[in-house]
Amino acid sequence: MTVTISLRPEEQKKLSQRAAAAGKDVSEFVHQLVRRDIESPPSIAQAAEPIARAVQASGISDEEFDALIEQARQEAWDERHGRPTAAR
Repeated sequence: MTVTISLRPEEQKKLSQRAAAAGKDVSEFVHQLVRRDIESPPSIAQAAEPIARAVQASGISDEEFDALIEQARQEAWDERHGRPTAAR
């Protein structure tokens, strides 16, 4: 696949400098950056984004959300330690 992007002159300069410092040509350096990005796991913020949107759309308060998380945490802890969970 070939991808064409437009960079401002200062971005081109920095990219060329970084590639040279890494001992690579620009194309090889950009390919390395893309490969690293698509192969690395998502950040916590990226992984949590769909949850944050769903919570916001639900309209529950921060306090209600905190209570749900605490309840789920307690149930998971109880389950791991062989304790029956409280009836809901």
